[in-house]
Amino acid sequence: MKKSLAVLLTLCMTVGIFSSCSSTSGNTSSTSDTGDTSDGLKIGVSIADLSNPFYVDIQDGMESAKTEGDELVIMDAAFDAAKQISDIEDMIQQGVDVMCIDPVDSAGIKSSLEVCKSAGIPVIAFNSPVDNTDLVDCTVVSDNYMAGELIGKALAEKLGGTGKIAMLTYDVAVVCYDRAEGFVKALSEYPDMEIVVRQEITPGTDTALPVMENILQSYPEITGVFCLNDPSALGALAAIEAAGKLDAIKVVAVDGSADGKASIAADRLLATAAQHPVDIGAETIKACHSLVGGEGVEAEILIPVELIDATNCNS
Repeated sequence: MKKSLAVLLTLCMTVGIFSSCSSTSGNTSSTSDTGDTSDGLKIGVSIADLSNPFYVDIQDGMESAKTEGDELVIMDAAFDAAKQISDIEDMIQQGVDVMCIDPVDSAGIKSSLEVCKSAGIPVIAFNSPVDNTDLVDCTVVSDNYMAGELIGKALAEKLGGTGKIAMLTYDVAVVCYDRAEGFVKALSEYPDMEIVVRQEITPGTDTALPVMENILQSYPEITGVFCLNDPSALGALAAIEAAGKLDAIKVVAVDGSADGKASIAADRLLATAAQHPVDIGAETIKACHSLVGGEGVEAEILIPVELIDATNCNS
């Protein structure tokens, strides 16, 4: 474990992991500088985890799309489902006009959705769908199933269509489940690709590292790893490097973060499916205005994804 931590510190210096994983947990309220909020919307935003730069990018997209008079009341759930429920209750008491929720637990968020409905507050799910889609007015998400397919195909082709695969997943979030299922579907096209272990983790660099260490001890034969997001992949890579297996084990993930791209450029991470978090944030705020303004919105707004590998990681 000491060796793994030393490797992780080195990795932090090369790909900026400290900045991406530093905690920014807390609540913020942002109002446009140029107008009366009575002329805009008071928008409640529950973000899953602002310690992940991906979610910070979503927040930036929201800020860029708000109009004069809009107030964003942003609360960081810090990947704590109970805190998220409490935050949403708080925002309801603050009198938000519309609620935007990135669910930590796609099923467990149901009670909050019901409270919003009882209060007459429309709800938009963003980044990750909820299980009870009848309780939300719109869902703004990446095509996560396609993301899983893209990295699954990339891994299979790199391994020549044969290999033993480990998966680090977070299936309580629909968005992560969809990625995993897309990955499994892609591998099903390669009969000699075998998934030997599928392990649930709490997403993050520090949490993925020890889990990957245990997998390497229990399944020394693995040649490929699926990670639900880039931070988890960086933790897995630290464990793999400590075991001296960087050349033997290829890792893929989903996000397309700056850290993920840097890891690809350093010939560590094989590929990541790039989401467009700024677009997710911007489209969510646009949907708020369409919804409250009576223009109507689509039940689902899909944001495209793309594969990032060594050929385009510096683009």
